[in-house]
Amino acid sequence: MKKFLFLFFVVLVVFVFGCATVEEEGGSGKVASSTASGTLVLWNFESNSTDGWYGKGKWANACTVNSDAKFVKEGKYSLKIDAKGSKGWNQDIALNDGPFSGEFGNLKSITMDVYVPETSMKGLEYGQIFLVISGSANSWYQIPQGLKPGWNKLVYKLESDNIAGDIWHIYFVFNSGGDFKGPVYIDNVVGNF
Repeated sequence: MKKFLFLFFVVLVVFVFGCATVEEEGGSGKVASSTASGTLVLWNFESNSTDGWYGKGKWANACTVNSDAKFVKEGKYSLKIDAKGSKGWNQDIALNDGPFSGEFGNLKSITMDVYVPETSMKGLEYGQIFLVISGSANSWYQIPQGLKPGWNKLVYKLESDNIAGDIWHIYFVFNSGGDFKGPVYIDNVVGNF
């Protein structure tokens, strides 16, 4: 009986610690990170905030929190970026100054769910979101991903030499052939080890 209880206790401890998550600082609020699954939640907007994302200049009010379930992939909130009128290269529409996780330099990729209403892309030759990482290893490291109407699962593969060291800023740069006609929604920005 003692062996059984001891074995049960060991299995219970392994299970509890194996499923635990760690709280890490990310964006402007706390986000959960799960190293057991090899992921780091960077921004999920579940704090009902933009998690530090903002626009600059004429795009100062572009980033807001969305609670309409139609534009949320997981949870209750997503980031709404009002892209109406954005044309060509726009690096002022969405940027984040951190703080960023100390584990950021170990990431192999970043994924995010992006919803683009069909009306937002009407008349565009193309639409893209570039992930741009600015830091001590590379002052302007950019990776493009194309957009289509509806849900997009964007995957940005990272080169560790370009993201090592201090991260200063991260941008979601919008690039398009024509004017965006409306918003774009971003949810579940996750780093993968």
